[in-house]
Amino acid sequence: MRALTLTAVTAAAAGLLLTGCGALGEETGAAGAEEEVSMEEAMVDFAGCMRDKGFDMPDPQGEDGVIALPAVDPEDEEYMDAMTECEELLPVDENAPSDEEVFEDNLRMAECLRENGVDVEDPEQGQGLALPIDPDDDEQMAAVSECSEETEAGGVSGSTSEGDS
Repeated sequence: MRALTLTAVTAAAAGLLLTGCGALGEETGAAGAEEEVSMEEAMVDFAGCMRDKGFDMPDPQGEDGVIALPAVDPEDEEYMDAMTECEELLPVDENAPSDEEVFEDNLRMAECLRENGVDVEDPEQGQGLALPIDPDDDEQMAAVSECSEETEAGGVSGSTSEGDS
């Protein structure tokens, strides 16, 4: 069965979309970076870094700097290591929620989903919210949509991955 996984964008663990959220001209998150780059340049650098590590990743499209990422297994250590290393090229978003805020929001999301009939466990600290649901199930997806609106779920990103649930 296909599974839908929600995870913090900052973790970029299994995101289907990685969107540039920082302001243009911010410094990159790379240690010791003195040069300022635009978000678009940083996203192109990120995509290039992932390609250099052997992963198919297109350059960003459009004015908003969106990169469509392939569905991945969040347990694919090689991919996750590459993401972690390449993320250092992206600007730091000073307005991004803290890890604790993301965790609390994921707890609220899980509670809301259970109230709406979706069987989901609470996330563990430092991990995203895993939803073992079928993205083709309209009732389950309606619950995800409703709960996303009721929580601060703007800090999470959805992705589908193949696997047993």
